[in-house]
Amino acid sequence: MRFWPTPREQRRERGLALALGGGGARGLAHVGVLAVLEEERLPVACVAGTSAGAIVGAMWLTLGSTAAVERRWRDFLASDFPKSLPDIKLADDVSSRDSTLLHFARTLQRGTTVALALGRRSLVEREDFAQALAFLLPDVQIEELSRPFAAVATDFFTGQPVALRRGSLRLAVTASSSIPGVLPTCPWEGTALWDGGVVADVPVRQARELSRRPVVAVAVGDDPAEDDPELVKVPRALLRAGQLTHAALRQELLHDADLVLRPAVGGVHWSEFTRFEECLAAGRQAAQALLPQLRRLAEGRAGR
Repeated sequence: MRFWPTPREQRRERGLALALGGGGARGLAHVGVLAVLEEERLPVACVAGTSAGAIVGAMWLTLGSTAAVERRWRDFLASDFPKSLPDIKLADDVSSRDSTLLHFARTLQRGTTVALALGRRSLVEREDFAQALAFLLPDVQIEELSRPFAAVATDFFTGQPVALRRGSLRLAVTASSSIPGVLPTCPWEGTALWDGGVVADVPVRQARELSRRPVVAVAVGDDPAEDDPELVKVPRALLRAGQLTHAALRQELLHDADLVLRPAVGGVHWSEFTRFEECLAAGRQAAQALLPQLRRLAEGRAGR
């Protein structure tokens, strides 16, 4: 059953502008948030997504309901795509499961070293990612969607966020999800694009540009875990520095949101897509905990 706001609801300018953040498998919590909005009949005016948020948001808009999104994800997890991926270590205490950059090196033939992998243009071919994305997402034009949508990417040359609001939905989502070093840059209208999480981990500003409605941000990025500075070696030190930078930038971005949902998915590694049910439940809990605020924003004033 499709859940869209009625024409009367649209004329009254009700609804929420959603900013769905990146976070790999933690982004599956977005499905739980959307499920609560459906059940409570809280209309959504538009969706802006970064990386995993772009994937889930695009799936929801094209498949028509969270029930359909859940079924597609379960089918994906039961398929051959996530299977038989070896783990590659950079050091004894840092493996491809600990690093965004190195995780997709697991798609290389077992036994290939990281040193050889890092000599490549990317660790995953664009065609392989496209095949997985085609399993999840119909190929339509963004302009054909029932609500305004933006997949947020990063301009390779300028470092500025780019909101992709027209053209191929799959291509826009690919650009938004093209992790530096893991996937090659994505060509788009004369420039090259990277993962939106580089500079816009939670696309609050881009959601506000899509609609005058209040912006509800869903943040699922990870924060650095506790660590002992005396025991940290070079690989883990570099990883932690990057995590600290992203966490600080994320906080700045979230200051402009009208409401922030933070599903409790901090214990889920970004590569653990098999923890779908756990992420789904966390998204539900985060939305249910703030239902009074969500209702007020959906019915009340427009955004800033």
